[in-house]
Amino acid sequence: MLLTDKQQAILDFINDYIGEHQYPPSVREIGKHFGVYPATVQDHISAIERKGFLQKKRFQSRTLSVSRTSRPGGVPIVGTVAAGVPILAQENIEDVVHFPERWATTGSFLLKVKGDSMVGAHILDGDYVLVQPQQSARDGEIVVALIGDEATVKRFYKTSHGVTLKSENPKFKDIQVSTEDAAARGFQVVGSVAGVMRLMKR
Repeated sequence: MLLTDKQQAILDFINDYIGEHQYPPSVREIGKHFGVYPATVQDHISAIERKGFLQKKRFQSRTLSVSRTSRPGGVPIVGTVAAGVPILAQENIEDVVHFPERWATTGSFLLKVKGDSMVGAHILDGDYVLVQPQQSARDGEIVVALIGDEATVKRFYKTSHGVTLKSENPKFKDIQVSTEDAAARGFQVVGSVAGVMRLMKR
């Protein structure tokens, strides 16, 4: 499950604060840094906890700790994405893979590909794509996009009528999303594909 920009900023602040002080900031300190009320900070922290990026021990002071999935090098595997037709996005973290820091930016995640519509881009059924979170894309960029509650990996192109999600396999039709449909169907880009991981023996 992805973090919002504000949630990611708060998580980064907690990370940096722990690295400098060896203990986490208080809710009040986080609020002061971002110029928001403690109650608002608490709402964000609760959301970050629910998404699995933060842990909190109850009834103790300064008890925030960063989940292993958000530490540098720890990249969560978040369900499955279709490379044929969209399937229901699985938002539970299934496992964590550790990469060198330079390989994965903060907030990156892995999705397992199902289907072969992207074989022309050397993305095969059963591969894992490394996704860097972003909400926009350049023409030709391979992205993970959500249409409602369904996710798919395709090449992104803007058109005069909206967006085309293009397959890399002539057997599959492209997905056309008009500007009107984008709002009605809840279309959004959630990240760009930065790399592919493949197990030689499955």
